[in-house]
Amino acid sequence: MGWIKNVLLEIGREEIAKDTVVTKTKQVCLLIQDGEIKEIAAVIPEAANDVIDAKGYLALPSLVDNHIHLDKGHYGGKWHAVVPMHSVAERIVEERGFLREALAETSQKAQALIDLITSKGATFLRVQTNVDPVIGLENITVIKKVLEQNKHKINYELVVFPQHGTVITEEIGLLTKALEDDAVTVLGGVDPATLDGDIEKSLKITFDLATKYKKEIDIHLHDRGTLGLFEIKRIIDYTIANNMQGKVQISHAFSLADASEDVLRPILKRLKEANIAINTTVPLGTKALSIPLLESHGVKVNVINDNINDHWSPFGSGDLIERASRAAECFSMTDEVSLSRALGLVTNGVTPLDQEGNLAWPKVGDKGDILFVKAESSAHLIGRVCPERVVLFDGEIVSGEFK
Repeated sequence: MGWIKNVLLEIGREEIAKDTVVTKTKQVCLLIQDGEIKEIAAVIPEAANDVIDAKGYLALPSLVDNHIHLDKGHYGGKWHAVVPMHSVAERIVEERGFLREALAETSQKAQALIDLITSKGATFLRVQTNVDPVIGLENITVIKKVLEQNKHKINYELVVFPQHGTVITEEIGLLTKALEDDAVTVLGGVDPATLDGDIEKSLKITFDLATKYKKEIDIHLHDRGTLGLFEIKRIIDYTIANNMQGKVQISHAFSLADASEDVLRPILKRLKEANIAINTTVPLGTKALSIPLLESHGVKVNVINDNINDHWSPFGSGDLIERASRAAECFSMTDEVSLSRALGLVTNGVTPLDQEGNLAWPKVGDKGDILFVKAESSAHLIGRVCPERVVLFDGEIVSGEFK
C-alpha cells in the first residue's frame, strides 16, 4: 500500500466547560506495508511515491459483525415481505418448506450480503450457516466457497448452526460430520428448552461435541423470562465445567431484558466470570437487554446485524454503525464519551480512545484493517451515521474512495 497522508486521528479528550467534553484530533500520515501499520508520522518522506490522500477522513478500526446469516435470505434476489408467524417453531416449519428450492440462489445472495456489509466497513464476519435434516451440509458447502472467494476483503469464522434443533440434527450425525471440517470453527445451538425440549440433553450434546472437536460455541437463545434465565445459568455451568471460559457466546439472550437488576446481578457476575459474550441486534418492538447494565458488570456485548431481509425480518441495512447508533439512542448514550464508546460495540471492543481518553488505537504493528470515515470523531459518526466511508483490509482498499 505505502503512505496515506492527511489522515485524521483521535488523540484525546478535553473538557472545555463543566460537563462538556470534546474529542481532540490531529492529522497524521500512515505507512501501511505487509498488511500492517508500520509508521505513524507527522509528514511523509520526500522520496515517498504513490501517496494516497485521505483528505481528512477519520481513521477508525474496521467493523466486526459477530453474527450474520448469509444463507436462507431474500436480499440479493426477489423481494419478499415476512409471512406472519407466532413462534420460532412455526418459523422453522416455514423454513423447511423452502430450503431445498432456495439453495440454487444461496451463492448469489450470500455474495450480495457480503458486498453490502463490507461496503459499510466490516472486515470480519462470524457466519451462521444452517446444518439441518432438510438439506444436510449443502449450505455449508456453498457458503464455504463464497467466503473463500472473498478472503481478499474479509476474515471470517464459520458457524455450524442447527436451526431445526441440536438433538434432531445430531441424531442423524450431521453436526459430527460438519465439525470434522477444519473450516468450521464454531458450533451453534438454539433454544434448548422450547426447540429441543430437553435443556440438559441439548447442552450436553453441544458441549461434548465442541470439546471433542475443539470448537467454540454460539447459542441462539430466544426463550424469555425465567425459562431463558435458567438456560443462561445452565450454559454458564456447562462453560465452567468444560473449561470453556472465553469460548462461548450467547446470541439474543432476550431474557436478560425481562428481570430486575437485583435478579440479574448474580447472573451477570457469573457471565463475566465465565467470559461469555452477548450478541444483540438491539431489537425494536420488544424490550432490548440493557447494554449499559451488562457492560457495567463487565459483560462483553457485541451489536450485530443477524439477519437482513429474510423470512424472519424484512429489515436491515447491513450497517453496523447504524445498529450502534440505535443502541446509543435506545439507552440515552448521548454525550461525547458515551457516543464514542458505542463504537466498541461493533469493533470487538477496539476504540481509538480508552475509557479515560487515552490513545488506544492505532499503534505501530496494528493490522491494516481500517475504516476511514468523513466524520469529526467517533461520536460524530455514531450520532450522524456518516455515509462517506473507505474500507482498508489487510492494507489494501477494498471499498470506497476518498472524495
